Amino acid sequence: MNNIIANCLRQWKNPKHCSLTPTCKGWGCRFLGTPIEELPTTDKEKAKLFSKVYREAKSKGVLECPHYRSLFIDEVLENINESNVTLQNMN
Repeated sequence: MNNIIANCLRQWKNPKHCSLTPTCKGWGCRFLGTPIEELPTTDKEKAKLFSKVYREAKSKGVLECPHYRSLFIDEVLENINESNVTLQNMN
């Protein structure tokens, strides 16, 4: 396991520890920083963004952390789409 991830795991006390900030969960791990350059609108675009985040998580060793769930990426993508639909309906 990556030393940074192992040290983080030892400090973990609750799920808030994994957030980027107290109000932003990000991709479910403070070490994942894949930017969202464009909001995904199709399943293909969502899959492409999921792959980018998953590759980052794998390369940084985040997938080895027992507190990280890769399903969180899907949840974030779903929330992005729900927010986008809400914004479109407001306009």
